[in-house]
Amino acid sequence: MKKIYTILLVLMMSVSAMAQHEIGAVLGGMNGLSYKYWCSNNFALQADLAVGLTRIVGGQYYKGNQLTSGDMGAYDFTINPNALYHWQLPENFKIYAGGGASFGLVSNINNTDPDGVMGKFGLNAAVGATYDLQEVPLTFALDFRPGYGLGFQKADFPHLSYFDWKLAFAIRYRL
Repeated sequence: MKKIYTILLVLMMSVSAMAQHEIGAVLGGMNGLSYKYWCSNNFALQADLAVGLTRIVGGQYYKGNQLTSGDMGAYDFTINPNALYHWQLPENFKIYAGGGASFGLVSNINNTDPDGVMGKFGLNAAVGATYDLQEVPLTFALDFRPGYGLGFQKADFPHLSYFDWKLAFAIRYRL
């Protein structure tokens, strides 16, 4: 059994030694912290912890017990993990595509009632491009994340249904 644990430990250490970590900030449709873990040369896992301000156009939401459609402003606090596949281009550029989910809280900006804060669950795609500086270990990224989100307070029905579009710029330090 000790041999198995030793082999697993050596494998985990060699995988983490090959892996590259990036940590930094994301700005735009979401503002906060960004972390990226490279599993291989082309595949990475990225997670953002951010606060965003969104204009929901044509969303459906409950006002009292009445389903209403219309525009509204909302703010959200989100954890957004994504799995991304990268294609290498010349001159330190990469383009990527993937998808993920978002979890957190969302609320109508005009709602002052504390019960107006809802849980949030959403799915999103992600497409973008990165540029790696060679002189210093910095990466710049620009991505677009079209998605669909649900805001809810109770398990019996959603209170908010909307398209969740995010455009974000990130700068991360390569560890």
